[in-house]
Amino acid sequence: MTDKRGEEAGKRVMEKIRLSSRESLRTSVVFVIVLLLLFGLSTGFTRFNPIAALLSQGEFWNFIFADFVPPAMGRLEALLRAAMQTMYMALAATGLSAILALFLSFLGTAAITRSVLINSAVRAFASILRNIPNLVWAFILVAAFGIGTVVGVLSLIIATTGSLTRFFIEILDETAAETMEPLLAAGAAMPSMVTQALLPDAMPGFIAWILYCVELNIRASTILGMVGAGGIGLLLMGYIKQFNYAAASTAILAVAVIIIGVNLLTNYLRKLIMR
Repeated sequence: MTDKRGEEAGKRVMEKIRLSSRESLRTSVVFVIVLLLLFGLSTGFTRFNPIAALLSQGEFWNFIFADFVPPAMGRLEALLRAAMQTMYMALAATGLSAILALFLSFLGTAAITRSVLINSAVRAFASILRNIPNLVWAFILVAAFGIGTVVGVLSLIIATTGSLTRFFIEILDETAAETMEPLLAAGAAMPSMVTQALLPDAMPGFIAWILYCVELNIRASTILGMVGAGGIGLLLMGYIKQFNYAAASTAILAVAVIIIGVNLLTNYLRKLIMR
């Protein structure tokens, strides 16, 4: 009797557990097969040999430990100055982009601007800005303005404005659906709804995305500096061109420390804001 009761209880438990269907298993197998086929086609088209890449790792590590290690610590003053310049570029670009994106998001959301044409035009404009890489903007601006931090800041502003505009529009659309409909039914005026209900509710989301863009822009400004946009990237590229790999490794470590520190700080601030 005890065994039968145990079997019945086991059957009831199995009935409650929802097992994966054959359709989902078949879909997963097809997805893995397609992924492997695409990998094979891609490696064949690019003539990339994964086995040869693994076998040649010895040369890479010899280069790292023979030339890059240990880092040279004799130019810390120039490194600190370039790192601060990179930080200022990212912060300035993010701040200006946030102001521009806030204005554009008001035009891009149907909750505030009741014109489908204007909404679509703003969304399309933001999509163009954000989908063109920072490096492309940097190459264009270097040709126009020459080498300098102005090029880096402008490149970051263009791309970040497009990204923040899209993020802000999505936040405003979601917030408006929750807060503005009851106020509209009560007969509230649009300016008071925006300033007293919509913006206060949307502000935590705005700040979270701004902090995220600060992280992205610090990474991007390092790369932009390597094509002449100033900052620590320009210093790093100069060391590499001079074959001063020990100093270049110090710059790379400084970039890693800056990015990790900013990431920890922004994560902490986001947790405080989202409480």
